[in-house]
Amino acid sequence: MSELQTSRAALEAAARRRRWARALRGLWFGLLVGALLWLIALAVFKLAPVPASILLWGGVVALACPLGGLILGGWRQPAIVETARWVDIKQNLKERMSTALEFSSDEHAGAWRELVLHDAVTHAQEIDSRKLVPFHLPNTTRWALVVLALAAGLGFVPEYRSKAYLQKQADAKGIKEAGKQ
Repeated sequence: MSELQTSRAALEAAARRRRWARALRGLWFGLLVGALLWLIALAVFKLAPVPASILLWGGVVALACPLGGLILGGWRQPAIVETARWVDIKQNLKERMSTALEFSSDEHAGAWRELVLHDAVTHAQEIDSRKLVPFHLPNTTRWALVVLALAAGLGFVPEYRSKAYLQKQADAKGIKEAGKQ
């Protein structure tokens, strides 16, 4: 494996890890949005005389939100140059990786190019993408769990229906029975 391929492989591993971390953050944010939508749909159903289909559609949308967040979070693949600059900053490499990528395409650099590539390879071997991008639960996870707990608690609350609405339903049922007979 050439020096350029070694440094590119390390940068690509870091780029993949960053992309997955972004996708997982999107998943948790989508879970929060979905939980909020479910809580709102459940609250509307409990407080207002709306059909039960609002719960079905609210649940479908709430289940689709985490998947949408995962897809949107991991949609864009970071460029190798962007990742090199990010690694330079995170590892305090003083632009060694990004400079090596820029000089790798310049055939007229000569010995300077080889020195820069060799320096980048020595530092590329020190890159551990697991340490650079650790997977952890973001703060949105806590809020999503709080909202889900609120929705679960709200599920045990009986629906509020006014006496006029209940009388109107009973009258409609009576009219329907009278129509059948």
